[in-house]
Formats: sequence, structure tokens, C-alpha cells
Amino acid sequence: MTKNTNNNQKGFTLVELVVVIAIIGILAMILVPLLLGYVKKAQRRADLETARTIAAVVQTLMIEDPKFYDSFYGGKKGGGGSDFDVCIAGEKYTIRSVARCDGALTAKDTYTYINKKRMRGSGWDWTDDNYTYVRDCMNENIDQVIGASTDLYIPMRSPGYKHPKTECNHDNSPRDKSNTYSYTDRWLLVYRISKKNVRNYDAETGNFEVWAADSYGRNANGPRCRLWPDPPVYYY
Repeated sequence: MTKNTNNNQKGFTLVELVVVIAIIGILAMILVPLLLGYVKKAQRRADLETARTIAAVVQTLMIEDPKFYDSFYGGKKGGGGSDFDVCIAGEKYTIRSVARCDGALTAKDTYTYINKKRMRGSGWDWTDDNYTYVRDCMNENIDQVIGASTDLYIPMRSPGYKHPKTECNHDNSPRDKSNTYSYTDRWLLVYRISKKNVRNYDAETGNFEVWAADSYGRNANGPRCRLWPDPPVYYY
């Protein structure tokens, strides 16, 4: 008996393989940017939620601790490097930075103790030595933002965002390459000030804000975008 070795099997031709590869390439060109866009949007949404949590901590401290309130709005009384002219959602105004916190760990970060817990990172830092009490209170309550983490920083998930040219808040950071894109890697607590009254006498309205900032910006503050309250629509 003779064995039939003909399996009637047929492989792909070279033309068919080329067509399949071309289709996969076209789909990748379409889908990859879409997926990356969804990832970036999710990162920005996460940062907006973090900003709301930071703001809630500040509001609680202001209500429960008069010394915190006085320290927050009682910083230096004359201009200086921590005052910035900004534009958000078509509104131009001046803000004063109070405290900042890194959005990621760096190689220079060391360990410190907060509430008897050993943590690595710099945590909240003051932008003027009059804000030392604000810094200490924010670090003592940082677990309300980051949970049980042993790293003393608040993750900023979005590395940057696109914005209109008219709302570019750059200040000579070496990363400021485009007037329609800003890098962000730091949290910034600020409040509005009036140029007529260098001290903000309307502070009781609660007009402090949480900003995303560029650590390479002026005085390592570099405010870029207001995340709380009322972030601009282009950040979503």
C-alpha cells in the first residue's frame, strides 16, 4: 500500500504576507496614537483628582488650624521671586507661591521621618521661609493624599499638556521649547494677590489654588496650569 503524502496544504504567498503586514501597519498607525491619547487623558484626569484631594487637605487645615491659615496668607509682603503673572482660561492675574511638592522621586532624595514613619523624598517644601508652618502641616497630612506609601512625594502622572499660545505661562525654563506645550513635574500651592495690595486682603474668600508646575521654571516653582479650582477645558 502506498502512503499518500499530499496533505492538500497550501502556505501564504509572498504577496499575501505583504498585504497582511501592510494592513497591520495601517491599523497600528491609527490605533497607537488613539491609545496614547487615552493614556495621556487618563493621566491628566488622575492629576485633577489629586489636586482636588490636596485642596481638601488645605481647606480642612484652614478651618481647623488658625495658625495654618495665618501662615498660608502671611508670607512675604513684597513682590519677589515667588510672584507670577499667569493666564488661565482667558483670565490674567497674579499668584503667590506658598509651598511645592515634587511629583516624582529624584536621585538626590534622602530619607526623613514624618509622624515617626521613615519616608524617602523631600515632601512639601516652602517657597519662602515664612511658610515653614504650612510645609510642616502639609507633610504631617500627606498620607491623606498618597495613602500608606513610604515615599514622601505626590505622584504627578502627566508629564505635560498642550495649550493655546495665548495661555503660555513659560518663564525661561530650559524645557520651554514650544509655546503650545508645557512640562509639569511639581505641585504648587498658591493664592491670588492684588497688585494694588501686595498682601491679599481678600484671602477669606478662600482663593488659594493648586497648580501643576515645572521644577525647571523660575525659582524652581514655574507654575504652568491651574488644576484646582476650575481647570481649563484644554487640560481634560
